[in-house]
Amino acid sequence: MDALIQRRRRMSHVMVPRQVRQRQAATAMSCFRSKADTRQIDRLSNLPDELLVTILSFLPTPTAARTSVLCRRFRHLWEASPSVQVIYRNPDHLDKLVALADRTILHRNPSFSLLSLHLELYYFDLSLPNSYMPSLLAKAASLGLCHLTIVGYVHLQPILPIIFSIKTLKSLALPNVAGDHHHVFPSKFAFTSLTSLSLGFSSIDLDPPNFNQLLSELRSLEELQLDICSISSLIISSQTIRKLKLEINGSELHTLSLFLPSLESLNLRTQELFPSLHIHGEVPSLKSAVIGLDELHAQDVTAVTKLLNFISHLEELRLLLRESTDEKDPIHILLEPGKDVPNFPNLKHLYVRLCFHNHNFEDVIMMLHNCPVLESLKLVHKKPKITHQARGRKREDWCSKLPRRRNVNFRNLHLGTNKRKFMKLLGRN
Repeated sequence: MDALIQRRRRMSHVMVPRQVRQRQAATAMSCFRSKADTRQIDRLSNLPDELLVTILSFLPTPTAARTSVLCRRFRHLWEASPSVQVIYRNPDHLDKLVALADRTILHRNPSFSLLSLHLELYYFDLSLPNSYMPSLLAKAASLGLCHLTIVGYVHLQPILPIIFSIKTLKSLALPNVAGDHHHVFPSKFAFTSLTSLSLGFSSIDLDPPNFNQLLSELRSLEELQLDICSISSLIISSQTIRKLKLEINGSELHTLSLFLPSLESLNLRTQELFPSLHIHGEVPSLKSAVIGLDELHAQDVTAVTKLLNFISHLEELRLLLRESTDEKDPIHILLEPGKDVPNFPNLKHLYVRLCFHNHNFEDVIMMLHNCPVLESLKLVHKKPKITHQARGRKREDWCSKLPRRRNVNFRNLHLGTNKRKFMKLLGRN
């Protein structure tokens, strides 16, 4: 009797796991079938055409064109995208790019508006009739073009009058267009509702009177970006510009005048500074600035100090400074020795990246003493590059003088513990 009971117990231990496994398998199969049924539901086809076109507008045009093979509904849907990108870099793909431009622009259905056009062309118009690019832009203008960007190698002379006659433009970018010769800045323009403008001075000769006349009539302009090359004097005057970015190449700029009462953000970058650079103007609303200065020499410190005094009322400042690679010994590049240190009564956030050798470290400490409401501070040591003209540098002279030669990062300086550490740093001077 006992043997029979023990045998039944052993059989129950064997059967129960098997039954459990069978139930688990049945449950898994039912879940798989339900998931398979869910996968078979075409949710994409349930979306309206307007929403699908909006989704396709976020894709590059060649990628959006590939959706035409999905089904009959998508065959021409991508052509209605309000955003078109035509990028030509490979001469072997000219026929494909022309076909793409024809379908999306020249032969576009007039009921499909074209809001954004990005042209990145290299030798695109050299193999085409001279009238192709003007006709392409004229067609885009008739479709209500709002945002236009042209990058690459393009003959601007025949298309500039068309570009400046597009009344619906809200943003225009000709950042680094290259050509055979310089082009004259048009004196007449129609896009009075423009809010963003980006121009490269290497491609367009800007006549200061005409340029400032343009800025005065662009009463909606808020963002301006200029790439300046070989210009001795630059005067920018506008009542509406809130964001300005200047790229200065070369050391020929003698005078920089900014009369921008609404300016809130300034980004200034240059490879070289003219030692006697004269900076003046009015930027009372300036809140933040990014100053990037490369290839600085000992005589440039006067211009740097003038620049800091000009923007001393801001709240956020990023300084990216670097000495010339030809300098053998450490030099002052931030503050002029023996001169008054700029006061920053409203500065709350400061970021400084430079070589923190002894001279620069002392200058930064002196500058921090004149920042009474500072809340955050980050100091980053940038090692200088060494060229054959700067051989013989003593490595210890260019080492970082920051604590433990590491980067310094302070936040919430108004709190007790952080402020004590900050004051300890100031006491190192």
